[in-house]
Amino acid sequence: MARVEWIQSDGPISEELIKEVEQYFGVEFPIDYKECIKEFNGGYPEPDVFNINDESDAIFSCLLSYTEEGANIITLYEITSEFLPSKIIPFARDPFGNLICFDYRSEKEPSIIFFDHEEHSHEAIFPICRTFTELIDSLYPNED
Repeated sequence: MARVEWIQSDGPISEELIKEVEQYFGVEFPIDYKECIKEFNGGYPEPDVFNINDESDAIFSCLLSYTEEGANIITLYEITSEFLPSKIIPFARDPFGNLICFDYRSEKEPSIIFFDHEEHSHEAIFPICRTFTELIDSLYPNED
């Protein structure tokens, strides 16, 4: 994760706050994500572009915040949970209202998926990669 710069963070958060959010969702987040969110809560990565299925580009706008009201991880989940399949937990978003999520449906260690908010079906889910670190390491600059 060394080549990504995080800007406009909402400030560091405690391990206790992360545990509260994990308890809310009934999961344990991956260690690499917890280390990142602890320091860069609500932050925007630069670079910020990644691939979905090696076919199309998507933008990683920001990590969902544990402290900011507007982009709060629990608030956003509550708003979108009726459209999200069970055990899909958002942790980031793109600029268009789509979500980047952990997929806990089949394994204890979740994979990373993209949820297209306009689809509202199983067709709305696109695999991205296996781990949070893999996602962050795959970010590249927008060429436009």
